[in-house]
Amino acid sequence: MVRRVRTISNEEGQKLARLCRHPSDAIELHRAMVILSSAQGFTPPYIARLVGYSPDWVRTLIREFNLHGFKMLKPNWKAGGNWKFTQEQKDELVALATSRPRDLGLPYSQWSLSRLRDEARNRRIVDSISIEWLRIVLDEADMSHQSIKTWKQSTDPKFEEKRKRIDRLTHKKHNPPIVLSMDEIGPISLQPHGGQGWYRSGHPERIPSTYKRLKGTRYLYLTLNVYHQRLSGRLYRHKGGDPWLDYVQREVERYPKDQRIYLIQDNLSAHWTPEVRHWARDHRVTLVASATQASWMNPVESHAGDLQKLVLAGSNFGSWTEVRREFGRAMAFRNRERGLRGKRFRDTQMRKWKIHRRPIWKRH
Repeated sequence: MVRRVRTISNEEGQKLARLCRHPSDAIELHRAMVILSSAQGFTPPYIARLVGYSPDWVRTLIREFNLHGFKMLKPNWKAGGNWKFTQEQKDELVALATSRPRDLGLPYSQWSLSRLRDEARNRRIVDSISIEWLRIVLDEADMSHQSIKTWKQSTDPKFEEKRKRIDRLTHKKHNPPIVLSMDEIGPISLQPHGGQGWYRSGHPERIPSTYKRLKGTRYLYLTLNVYHQRLSGRLYRHKGGDPWLDYVQREVERYPKDQRIYLIQDNLSAHWTPEVRHWARDHRVTLVASATQASWMNPVESHAGDLQKLVLAGSNFGSWTEVRREFGRAMAFRNRERGLRGKRFRDTQMRKWKIHRRPIWKRH
């Protein structure tokens, strides 16, 4: 039985897309990729090849999300020892943490753990509690210290229609069409990027902390062939209608001219210029839009954060040539890795890779 994630709201889709681009750890990234890919219509065996999990574990994650929501994206680390607070005390601590300090007559507007602990003592909620135990109580209640953020609501009247159309395109079982998903990543700067790794205790790797950004920025234009799970891309100096049209033309040139190509993209105005629309009509390209303010519907969103982390984490590139080369190597690595994980579609529409000898990473 194929298990699929429940119908998610636009806000949930946006949050999953953000987590795929800016995860706090690798576990959260891969779990968010699983849920977002399932919401986009992909099956557990297909997702398993994407993230390197077993199909059964993918189904388990989907089931857990359907039951518990975003809480399951974080690993459930357990604290040792027995609880020494009653459920009533824990509920009162959580209620205090979710209240506004000024509404309680306090001279500050936000809680810190130390302020929260002191106020819990003053109100006789507990006689004594350490900051770490307070952190555990809040964590068990699915509470975390977060920045206040704004949010966007999709007002697209064709939200469900667009969602269903992308859903039909991205998981057709027999004779699948050529479906390309495209987006931009960036801006990318030539600067040191932090990261994590295994080092001898007290001797981490060092990167410069002072630098000057004198070589501008670049954007990575990224394409995902949905049914082959192949990534390709190019670096451009700017984001706009002209470079987007140039990039789309180069990508479409790699496919037979007599076949219809479906191009999924978001609603950025640069993607829908009259020149892009006119060229698409003349070259058997159907432009498929994700819903307004719902870019998470675009399948390439699941890959953008993973690719950035693969290339930029812990890096200190000195030239755009290095960045271009490393993004190319990273995409080749992911393509090769996913090709080994599962069977590709037989008799593909894409021309054999070795026919295309011209490099795609030339400077634009």
